[in-house]
Amino acid sequence: MLILHISDIHFRSPDCQDPANDPEQPYRTALLNDIRTRAKNGAVDAIFVTGDIAFGGVPEEYAAAMAWLSKLAEAARCNLDKIFVVPGNHDVN
Repeated sequence: MLILHISDIHFRSPDCQDPANDPEQPYRTALLNDIRTRAKNGAVDAIFVTGDIAFGGVPEEYAAAMAWLSKLAEAARCNLDKIFVVPGNHDVN
């Protein structure tokens, strides 16, 4: 079983609503590219996101995170229902 574990992705509003203004976007893009390359050798079975998906727990942050996690799942060749999340201290408002 191959598991991808990430944490502290901190989608922060309003930056996360415009990738051109999001200082974390280059890191997320690099991660997607790395996962695409790795997934050529086999799909990821599950993705665990442990804490701090958002920065302030506002809906816009979760919408941006969901869009990015969908891209991550596609890059990893992993079903969306195999993404598991655990909230962190930044995930509550």
